[in-house]
Formats: sequence, C-alpha cells, structure tokens
Amino acid sequence: MTRFGIQIGRPGPINDRPRPGVETVSSSRLGRRSLLTALLPLLLAAKASWSAVDGSPARIGWLKIQGPHHTPDQLKAFRDGMRTLGLVEGRDYVIEERYADGHQARLPALTAQLLGTGVRIIVATSQPSIAAAARVTKGVPVIGRMNDDPVANGMAKSLARPGGNITGIYAMTEELNAKRLALLKEAAPSIRRVGVLLRRDWSNAEHDWRVALAAARKLDLDLLALDARSADDLTAAFKQASADDVGGIMTFRNPTVVTYLKLIAELCRKHRFPAVFDAREYVEAGGLMSYGPNIDAIYRQLATYVGKLLHGSPAGELPIEEPTTLELVINERTADTIGLALPPSLLALADAVIK
Repeated sequence: MTRFGIQIGRPGPINDRPRPGVETVSSSRLGRRSLLTALLPLLLAAKASWSAVDGSPARIGWLKIQGPHHTPDQLKAFRDGMRTLGLVEGRDYVIEERYADGHQARLPALTAQLLGTGVRIIVATSQPSIAAAARVTKGVPVIGRMNDDPVANGMAKSLARPGGNITGIYAMTEELNAKRLALLKEAAPSIRRVGVLLRRDWSNAEHDWRVALAAARKLDLDLLALDARSADDLTAAFKQASADDVGGIMTFRNPTVVTYLKLIAELCRKHRFPAVFDAREYVEAGGLMSYGPNIDAIYRQLATYVGKLLHGSPAGELPIEEPTTLELVINERTADTIGLALPPSLLALADAVIK
C-alpha cells in the first residue's frame, strides 16, 4: 500500500508522555488525523475514477422499458461501441440489466435496484426510462436516447452544457416529423388526412402536436389525434381512423407506441394504412417506412459518453449530441400487402428496402 509520505515520529521525553488516567492527544496524532481527514475525499474520488485499474470493473446499468428480447441489437451495438473504445466487458466494465417488460410504473424501482448494485452510470434506452431514472437519482450520470427536446422538458439547461446528471443523444423527433409527413404524402399522394398516434398525457405531446399541425398545413393535410394508452385503446383508435377517412398513420414516440410496436404494425396492415415511423424497428416489424436516426449508431455513440464519464468528465459538461446518421427504410412487402404502389423516386431515396 502507498504510505502517502506520512512519518511516525519517535516518542518524546518521559515528562511529555501521558500520565495515567489522563487522556491526551499528541500533536503528531492530531497532524496525522487532520492529514488523513483532508486526504480522504481525494482518495475516494480517485478510487471512483478507477475502472479496472484497481481490479474491479465499472458497473454500468442498462434500463429498458420493454423486455430483454425487444430490440436486442441495441445492447449489442452498445457493446460494439465499448469494444471500439478498447473497453473489454468483464475486465473494464460489467452490465447490470433491468427490464420493465412494458410496465412503465416499474422503472423507478428498477432504477433503485441498479443504484443498489453500485452502478457508476445508467444507460436509459427510451424517454420513459430516462425520465424515471432522472426522478430517482441526481448523482449518478444517466445517458440515453432522448426523443423529447431535453431543454424544453427541463432535463437540460442547454444542449451544449446540460448542467445536471442527464446527457446523451437527442434524436430530433420533433424536428423530423415534418419530413416524415412529407415522405408519407410522397408515398401515397392521395392522402388528405393523417391519424397521429399519441398520448395526450405524455411530455411534449402538445408541443409536438402544434409543430406537426404547422407542417401539415404546408402539405395541405389534416391531422386527427388518436389518443392511446393501451392495446385496447390502439385497436379502438384504428377503428376510429377507418371511420374518419384517415389515409395514413404517423406516430409520436411515447410508452404506448414503444411497447406495442408490433401491434401497431399489424393494425396498419389490417386496415391497409400506409404509415411512417421514427425508427427502423417498426419497419422490421411490418410497418411501411421510417425516417430517423440509425438506432444502432446511436447506441455505439452512447458508448463514447461512458468512456468520457469513466475518465472523470462530469455528465453536466458533456454536450447533448445529435445523431450521426439518418436513414429512410421502406418495407416493400408491406406496400404490396396494403396495395400501395410506391413511386420509384421514393424507393431510390431509401437507404434500405425490405423486399
């Protein structure tokens, strides 16, 4: 062990030694105690900044609202990003996984469980997970994919300097909704009304609605709000959409839309609705198309935050970044199923086509 240069002196003269029954503290003991008291915070801080240097890998929390089999490629992409940084799982870090299996109310308790294991960082994989972790801890860094504007919802003071313990990648959902509407109209030019799956009680829903309305007016489109919080709500919302002459579907990301993505894709096919989503996972589940960030690239990007945090950077000083890659993905099989002939010009723009 390092001795920190502390020298223990020789005993003083006989008459300086403590007399029986009288408790005294020598000046050298006072000095050593003061020095150790002053050094203790520095020693603890140094220990906290070590990962595998002292033989114990850093614990990283993985908090997900869905189950472990929902989009497992996200965790694989995160591990790939860590590997690119030269961080080896088991040696430099270990992952503590917690899944809410679609139950948003479980997220705070799962966050507390992660904190109990001594995690140094929590990777929250959705807006609900980020929001729950942010309520439970103000000390442990929380990083993740943000779908709501983090400045507008109060999670960050600014994108450049968030200021708290929350940082990560802002997926620009709001900014890209106008482009999604334009792509939907290009895919089905006869569309006049679009149903928007949303939750009125979810953060940013009202703001996102106003932004989407402004974009729809420019495209000569009407929007119909389809409020849904459960699987039954979704089934009812699609029946309402059919009755109200909706020609296509768009989603605002929220816990319902995230949890029931396969059901939403199935209902779109059943009702023969062309639909546009914000992430590829919906298209792989059978939705028509998506336009948004490459999700795997986001999780590889999040690994760079872990690297910086493990080297001592405060979360509040790490800028919230934008995605590095945007992609248009089209499911041509779904187009055939719903009887939609996609324009060749749109197919030519696609980054990936599922045939």
